[in-house]
Amino acid sequence: MTHMNAEVLPVAPAGPRDLGPPIVEIRDVEKRFGSNVVLRDVSLTVRTGEVVVIAGRSGSGKSTLLRCIDHLETIEGGSILACGELMGYRQDQGGKRVALSDRKVARQRRNMGMVFQSFNLFPHLDVMKNITVGPVKILGEAPAKAEEHARELLARVGLPDKADAFPSQLSGGQQQRVAIARALAMRPQVMLFDEPTSALDPEMISEVLEVMIDLSRQGMTMIVVTHEMGFARAAADRVLMMADGMIVEEAPPEEFFTNPQSEHTKLFLSKIL
Repeated sequence: MTHMNAEVLPVAPAGPRDLGPPIVEIRDVEKRFGSNVVLRDVSLTVRTGEVVVIAGRSGSGKSTLLRCIDHLETIEGGSILACGELMGYRQDQGGKRVALSDRKVARQRRNMGMVFQSFNLFPHLDVMKNITVGPVKILGEAPAKAEEHARELLARVGLPDKADAFPSQLSGGQQQRVAIARALAMRPQVMLFDEPTSALDPEMISEVLEVMIDLSRQGMTMIVVTHEMGFARAAADRVLMMADGMIVEEAPPEEFFTNPQSEHTKLFLSKIL
């Protein structure tokens, strides 16, 4: 794998692609922490194979929205349908929402891979064990099959020689690429990225973004919270701007960057570009 500086990531938009049916449907979602409303009537449809980048200032609700999609946070209003299932709830015969058991929610989460700011690798396990423990323990895969898939994924993220390394022996960029491989090992239908490069030194950012660009080109559905606008231009089908818990603008990358409509977007771009 060749690496490139974040500054020279390709800036041409990904261009129109053949996208599949909706795979994530968010309808009128509200989320509060106490009296603080962090998501207000958020609605968004993401199609299979689509890459959606969510931008916005700190505190705008971006990460909370991702956590709600994966039901790491419960919502106070609206609904989230992901991979054909109502996340975290079912409807009874009267149409009332009934919370699912933790076990059923955990099963729903298998459809989505989540990559956080921090790598969250198990420090006492080597890279191979970090990647295979989920498929073996949760999916019931045979260890040999899980290991074969893990080696394929390590090659895919540019780390074919790191199977026996421990997290402490890896750079931050390498740890984040292992975290991506670990998420992919669960064979998710959707990948969620919550500012995956924010904890990295500048020289390590591009190696992670390059892996994500490769994933987008291979048709992975991705929802990405990031400040890396070079990635948005190179890989996104749509870029969203969030402010005050709402989506205030959404557009294809070329339109988003050259002709922003919202004052929030204009201000954000003036500070980040």
